[in-house]
Amino acid sequence: MSAQVKYLWTEGAVGERVGPDILEEGDRSRPFSDKFWSGVEAVSLERLKEIQLHRLKFLLSFTYERSQFYRELWDSKKVKPSDVKSLKDLAKFPIVTKYDFEKDQAARPPFGTAPTSPPSQHLKYWQTSGTTAKPRIWMDTRQDWENGILLYSRSLYGHGIRPGWRGFFAFGFPPFIGFWLCFAATEAMGCQVVPKGTLPTAAWLQLMRNIAGTAPSFLCSTPTFAIRQMEAAKEAGFSPADLRMDILTLAAEPGACVPATNRLLTQGWNAKIHDILGATETSGPILFSCEKQAEMTPVSDHINIDYFIVELLNPDTLEPVPEGSPGTTCVTSLGRYGMPAVRFLVGDYLRVDERPNCGCGRKLPLAVGGVAARTDDVLFVKGIKLYPSLVETSVRSLAGLGVEYRLQKKDNQVTVLVEADPGVPEKEYPELAQKLQQDIKLKAHVTLPVEVSPPATLPRLETKTPRVVKG
Repeated sequence: MSAQVKYLWTEGAVGERVGPDILEEGDRSRPFSDKFWSGVEAVSLERLKEIQLHRLKFLLSFTYERSQFYRELWDSKKVKPSDVKSLKDLAKFPIVTKYDFEKDQAARPPFGTAPTSPPSQHLKYWQTSGTTAKPRIWMDTRQDWENGILLYSRSLYGHGIRPGWRGFFAFGFPPFIGFWLCFAATEAMGCQVVPKGTLPTAAWLQLMRNIAGTAPSFLCSTPTFAIRQMEAAKEAGFSPADLRMDILTLAAEPGACVPATNRLLTQGWNAKIHDILGATETSGPILFSCEKQAEMTPVSDHINIDYFIVELLNPDTLEPVPEGSPGTTCVTSLGRYGMPAVRFLVGDYLRVDERPNCGCGRKLPLAVGGVAARTDDVLFVKGIKLYPSLVETSVRSLAGLGVEYRLQKKDNQVTVLVEADPGVPEKEYPELAQKLQQDIKLKAHVTLPVEVSPPATLPRLETKTPRVVKG
């Protein structure tokens, strides 16, 4: 290990640490400057791509040697790590999906053949959320976890969060990686942490209220549950702004980058709204918003490309899209070694600006406008692509409607399920349905049936909320 790179944990605490050192990371346990947690964030795009290639070559060799799943797959496609001379050569390797891992784990339970080390050498075990496929087991080594903490520290610091702040974590601690990793990074940064755990929402809000204003604070939550906490605060007779949150860090679903949702949360909480997004299979945040982007409409998210290679593909052909065009994401995680993700089809739909000249000074590319949709959630209605985020914008922009919604799919029909605001007479529901139908038609050029129900009809979840449901 280079003496110029200082890690959060000692070699003894991590065990086997593999992969190349990146000198620009310097001391990973503390901020590089008042603007950046890591000096890597400010290096040139050309240097970032050198780092990508350096890490990629090691990852492919390491994975081929230690992972039966990938070795057999790559041998069957007649590709090998030595084939990679440039970043473009990664496209020679096959794409893998969640269904490939699901099949592997079913054939060789419980962990499958993807891990590169025995279960005893892993620190954390996870289960994917299962919103679009059968839940799968995923694991992290101590080094994987340490790398994830670094990426979350960088991202939270990019939001404007600093050592000494207090983080409120509004989740029940299920076996989903994102919130746990953010929690660990918050502690590692030198912040205080307040977990919700199994507290009912009303009791949780009272806890927040009891200590409100005694430290700069942020809330980590899904966008959906951030809205539910707003509703619950109002039901209890006080404003969410009384809880004195300076920042909302939104995970698991797009939030800050959806203008109507951003506006709703900004006004309700009187706070800055940020995204921090990734996937269980890739670990660590792939995307995060900075302080400068939080001032923009729509918000765009930086991509941590020194730890992730994000390819944009045509969702129908899975071939690369032209530079500057939007596509669905295929991600290679360069800092996860225990259970690698090489060309994993994440499926977020976005457009990338490689040289954004962001006012924050970071040279990391931007996902312009954030995540537009998850490809798995895109619906085809009468030959037209329908994104849930588009419906969300309509729902959360119309007076008289609540903020929850679902897209109910039955055969070839998609129905929009929404709620009325409290106090709206039921006789006005048909008029609300017509207004929403017209607004969606104006945006998406398709007419959808709309059903308006009384308030609190649709369930509220702390974790990722499935927007597309079966009828």
